[in-house]
Amino acid sequence: MDNNREKGLARKRSGNLSLGLRCFLLLVLVISVGVFASRMLEYTQLIDQKNQLQNKKDEYQAQIDKMNHYSKGTIDYDDIIRIAREKFNLVFPDDTVIYSDQSAAGQK
Repeated sequence: MDNNREKGLARKRSGNLSLGLRCFLLLVLVISVGVFASRMLEYTQLIDQKNQLQNKKDEYQAQIDKMNHYSKGTIDYDDIIRIAREKFNLVFPDDTVIYSDQSAAGQK
């Protein structure tokens, strides 16, 4: 009888240990999932930031290429016309100019 009682207590202890181990493993799993989710969020934010910086780099590289082109003295007639139109808003006498009243619309 004492032998059966000892076996029952041993099973009860091992069941408690098993329950404690299960709770611990569940806690480790929940923490792992939380850490994984936060790292994935951080990773996607870094990827977005990388793409934005890459776009800026490409824009700056285009500007550098344009400036190198001008610094080499290879400006032709078409470049002069484009610069005059873009930077100084100059037009030829036979060009049609369309005015936009954007500044007045913003003040209303």
